[in-house]
Amino acid sequence: MIYPIVLTLFGTALSAVLDPSLTEWTLLETTYERVMFPLRDYILEVKSFRPDVYDTNPPYGELFRTDKSTTMMVLLHEGSWNNKVGRLVWNTIKYDRGFDVNIEECDVRYEAYKSFPAGGRKEQIWSWNFNQDDVALTCDGEVQYSQNFNEGDVNPRKPDLPAKCRALGDAPVDRLIFKHMEGFYIRGIPKDNLQGTTQPSVYPTTDEPTTYPGDIVYEKEYPTCNCWTPECGYCRNMECTVKQDLVNSDSGIQVTSHLKRKRLNSIVLYDEDGNNLGKFQWSLRGIWLSGCIQCQTPAELRRARAAEGQTTWSFSIKDGVVRITVDEEVLYENVLVGECKEKYSQAKRFAFYDMTCENTFLYRPSEMEAGERVTPDCAGTCQQ
Repeated sequence: MIYPIVLTLFGTALSAVLDPSLTEWTLLETTYERVMFPLRDYILEVKSFRPDVYDTNPPYGELFRTDKSTTMMVLLHEGSWNNKVGRLVWNTIKYDRGFDVNIEECDVRYEAYKSFPAGGRKEQIWSWNFNQDDVALTCDGEVQYSQNFNEGDVNPRKPDLPAKCRALGDAPVDRLIFKHMEGFYIRGIPKDNLQGTTQPSVYPTTDEPTTYPGDIVYEKEYPTCNCWTPECGYCRNMECTVKQDLVNSDSGIQVTSHLKRKRLNSIVLYDEDGNNLGKFQWSLRGIWLSGCIQCQTPAELRRARAAEGQTTWSFSIKDGVVRITVDEEVLYENVLVGECKEKYSQAKRFAFYDMTCENTFLYRPSEMEAGERVTPDCAGTCQQ
């Protein structure tokens, strides 16, 4: 089995500088790509292509979920790849029920386009223009969506939206993650070319290693190597684990696996010294965290399973809050308290238990350190 490599492009870490090549159309080659992009200084343009076959009224529209074949997603980060401040989701088609575009930090639900993008043409040119107080999305020059950052939705389901929306407007976004956009193109249009002389924004320094335009860092899909083997000492050999500061990680552990009722997805958690803290396990039937959580899987999380094949999901335990997310949407959350919080706040390593080579996880070198037996072929136990 061949495991894809996720390409990451970096600019300098001391200030957000756009790679000059990104002012020309640049192909997104994978479904997950990172790019340094100072969003206050450049308009983000995306060249997308409407699929030839699509459904403007899918049955799951009631859940505000849309086709991956039509969906574009950009995650906005400030100062660090661990500091997500916004999420943009929009589509290459107009849905009958208006589930077309959404800024997670401002909108309670998806908003409707004003018309079918690009008049129904296959090739589309989208522009996201972020300013301090507002943002506009156009397609082939026609405004399809706009948002004032002082007017985030007010709703008891998401009481913090107005504050989050205003915070997004104030955030000096300097790096973007593109998801589900393989085969599309992006470029940056300097704003000072459009509206006179503009001084580049100054962005906060970070403690990430200094890299420069053109440097490449690879994120890889590794198989979920089973630690319950003699070679791994039945989950006691630290060379079969991945070191990660889970309690401070926004990203957590991203896994792609088959979700079933009777088949568990199991992650063993360790402290820094390699002591086994317990297992996080879940299936479509239930969710467990050793000694602390035992509950049924919420209906919304069960419905998030891919219609066919594998589903990509993430487990995180930042600040003692257990979360399961799908497509950056939190579908399960449980706040640990007392001894449980104290115990799992020590989680610094993880390994996979009784999971097959067909499942994978995203290895992030920026925050993970793999043991010697955690390799693309699980030290020879998985065929590539």
